[in-house]
Amino acid sequence: MKRLWFILMCLCLVSPLFAVNLLVNPGLETGTTEGWGPRFGAGAIQVITSNPSPRTGNYCVRDYNRTATWHGIWQSTNWVGILTPGQIYPASAWVRTNTNEKVTVALTMQENGGNPTPRYINVGTVQADNAQWYLIEGTYTCPSDPTEITFYIEAPGSATCEIYVDDAALGQDDEVLGLPYDPQAAPENVDGTAGTPVEVSPGVYTIDDIVLSFKAGRDLTGVNQVNPGIHHHNVYLQYGLPNDANMLLVNYSLPQVSLSDPLQSFALANVAPPIKLKQGTTYEWQVEMVMKDPNGVPYPANSPENIWGSVWSFTTANAAPAITAISDHMLLVDGGTSFTITATNIANNYRWFKVVGNPDTTANGETDDVMLTNTGIYSGTTTKTLVITGAAANGSDDARVYAKAYNGIPGEATTQVSAPSAARWFWAPRLMNLYAFNTVNVVDGVKVTPDLVNGYDMKLLSNDTGTDVPSLDAGLPPAPGIAGNASSLKFHNPRSSPADPNNSDAQHAAVSQGWAGAYKDVTISAWVYNSGGSNWNRILDYGNDTNNYMMLCVNPGSVNNAVRFAVKVAGTEQTVTTVDQAAPVDQWTHVAATLTGSTARIYINGELVVTSTSITNDPITYGPSVNNWIGRSQWGAGDGYFNGKLDQLMIYNYALSTVQVGQNYLADTLEEYVCNRLVYDLGNYDTNGNCLLDLYDFASMAARWLEDDRIYPAK
Repeated sequence: MKRLWFILMCLCLVSPLFAVNLLVNPGLETGTTEGWGPRFGAGAIQVITSNPSPRTGNYCVRDYNRTATWHGIWQSTNWVGILTPGQIYPASAWVRTNTNEKVTVALTMQENGGNPTPRYINVGTVQADNAQWYLIEGTYTCPSDPTEITFYIEAPGSATCEIYVDDAALGQDDEVLGLPYDPQAAPENVDGTAGTPVEVSPGVYTIDDIVLSFKAGRDLTGVNQVNPGIHHHNVYLQYGLPNDANMLLVNYSLPQVSLSDPLQSFALANVAPPIKLKQGTTYEWQVEMVMKDPNGVPYPANSPENIWGSVWSFTTANAAPAITAISDHMLLVDGGTSFTITATNIANNYRWFKVVGNPDTTANGETDDVMLTNTGIYSGTTTKTLVITGAAANGSDDARVYAKAYNGIPGEATTQVSAPSAARWFWAPRLMNLYAFNTVNVVDGVKVTPDLVNGYDMKLLSNDTGTDVPSLDAGLPPAPGIAGNASSLKFHNPRSSPADPNNSDAQHAAVSQGWAGAYKDVTISAWVYNSGGSNWNRILDYGNDTNNYMMLCVNPGSVNNAVRFAVKVAGTEQTVTTVDQAAPVDQWTHVAATLTGSTARIYINGELVVTSTSITNDPITYGPSVNNWIGRSQWGAGDGYFNGKLDQLMIYNYALSTVQVGQNYLADTLEEYVCNRLVYDLGNYDTNGNCLLDLYDFASMAARWLEDDRIYPAK
């Protein structure tokens, strides 16, 4: 049962101030999909009883056969006329997915008929996987202009994962309604659980340090902070689990003695007899505000004159530790860096591992990953912080590492171990790939041009025939500083029509190494000869699908011959774009794009032309990638294939500075200088525009010495 039976019996009799979950069939306990459906009819839903087990009760709902990130499960109710404009409504849902890796799941309210329309209001998001149930929660403020409001759950992090939902809620604000509010269960752990497991016998843990608190219902007249009609509070708790799932009255007195202090608090250890809870268990609890009759005498428990609060829940800490956070991917600085994890309090031992192939995903049963020891470049391998010192600058020590936390001594039979943390890369900052496009080899019947740095060789391909592939071309950029440059790579894709009989619009290249380009920060640079053609011609597009990629393109949309750099993660694209004609047709142009932190920049012929400081996406988030394409878009032929020539394509695993980009360009061209547009502030003083205050500028100023544009008094 999800509610105490006698509470359910009296709901029709209690005060109308009872907090109501407005959703239809919120816990799926009808055993049907009543109230729910696949959003826009896309995919399918079904009520299930196992695989996974429901969070509570006997049923949950499965949403499957999704083919887009916005496909999901929604309530068929239109909430206009049910929700009050201006009112704040708490909303929540428990979710999980069928994926090993965490993906973003969101609870969203869609508003149609407003201005603008439609609007998509994100109530909350969570990173979910198949390991457990995760709570999404937030609040929604109802506007006055929509003609339709819908409640739904989607997965922006995956177009195909299955979503499971249980115990969803769309309610009314308890504080506004004068109900008990602000529930707390302490001590709270870093993973959101409460309490500290104590081992009472080998492998058996209980929790007896929980302190529950809440605030008494407010005075709706506004005279006092607390409703003066409250005599005391009764608390009901599911501490009879697992034999009795009903909420039981807690034997502890909570009189309301203050009209200005709403806080109520008590420790389960102080209840007679003390209440001990199971570890790793979700408990529901509820408060009954016992009201006074006209003579000041309290009504009995369960009286229809009393006011019930919402049903709240908390989850006790698990004896098995959990890792809740780990430092982000990092570049080495002078050969060193460190990673730190955050773990639940029960953890007392730690181990770090290096990934071999793919990370092991189970707590035990390691296969090929290597447990690190305090030797060589590693130290702190049995602590929360792994330290790397003296790693090779050539990248030979680059690795992905992760940690596990233990309750007990690792290796002993009774020791409990966490799931592995997320894996994190560390890299020596360097040039990762250089495609000079001077040679083509044939490997297993496929033409290949080499990467001169790491061997991430590039296959030359076509969607039409095996021989219609990019080819070496004698046309070179005006860059005499490039030693030994003999040719560029020509892509012939004029796109005369979608059904081109000459097999155009299909030439491209691909790199099969999954981590190519998947870095936290990145630089892409190339000499580009734009021969025109359709829009969105990709210079480079590394990613997995239309929702996850990093791309550099020319002619984006209606911005003629501009250059755009973009990173899209989980369906959200962030871009930076030059003005038009940055890469004009039939002309060699040096293009470079950098990303560091949230700052992305594009450089044209060695000079900075545009900056964005709001690119929070990064390519490591979706790595490794499977579609690492040059000259081709993740969107297929709809974007058109690159038409022109490329030379000296380079990828770095860090962001070159403005000075470094300029110096690379100057090394290619042997020109005297480029202007540092990042710091340029010479303005009108630089009359000849050469980024230098020289004698010419001084002479221009001296020629007008003592001239003025003043207005003097009339004589």
